[in-house]
Amino acid sequence: MKTARYILPLLAVLLLSACTHANKQQVANDTERMLTFVKSTLYDNYGDSLALDTFWHHYKRYYAAYILKVDQKELLEINQSLYAGSLFDYYIDIHRWEPQEELLERGIRSFFAQFALFRTLPLRTDRHSYLHEHLAKARHPFLQRLYQYADTTHTVPYMEDMRMLIDPTEKANYAYIPSHIHLKPWMDEFAVPTAFRQGDAEIQQFIVLYMWPYLSHCANIDVYSGHTRDALLREIIPDKEVQ
Repeated sequence: MKTARYILPLLAVLLLSACTHANKQQVANDTERMLTFVKSTLYDNYGDSLALDTFWHHYKRYYAAYILKVDQKELLEINQSLYAGSLFDYYIDIHRWEPQEELLERGIRSFFAQFALFRTLPLRTDRHSYLHEHLAKARHPFLQRLYQYADTTHTVPYMEDMRMLIDPTEKANYAYIPSHIHLKPWMDEFAVPTAFRQGDAEIQQFIVLYMWPYLSHCANIDVYSGHTRDALLREIIPDKEVQ
């Protein structure tokens, strides 16, 4: 009986450790699939799987009007695993994961949606999250700068200066856009596309996470649910009404 008293807690610890290890492996697998998808998308569009620099040049020229050709079917397949575990178990705080457009006045929703394809990402804050296991230990200066911001706000900022775009005179107070901080100038200052091309694993991991909402938009997929927008509309509007 005494032996059993010690064996049972030990088994519980071993099982917990095994689950934690499996979770980390799932995160690694999902992240690798995301990276492979991003690289294949770059290759399909530019004939170069590392052409983030080309994409970045075009994106700055055309803003959110610039759209990539994306394999919707493959992205949905990745989402089945990603949304069931890694995205919300490791990267994103699901309790703060909501469409920013819904927080806006109706008159500027479309304007906001057009320029916010690279969205703010609410990060998980627990000890075994991306924020603390990767960003906090990052060696690349871009990610170190990002961590200084994310450590207090628990978010990744928008790509664009949304406060300036929505309200240049700053007459309104948008609580969900706390400052003018945005990633676009940092992308150039720290040569992020170059680091991606050179195979920097930290940068590549961040880029695939940050690009996922943009790629979802290109594929007509709702990034908050991981499903196609058409599928969501069919849930809201009966097929007869759609026809």
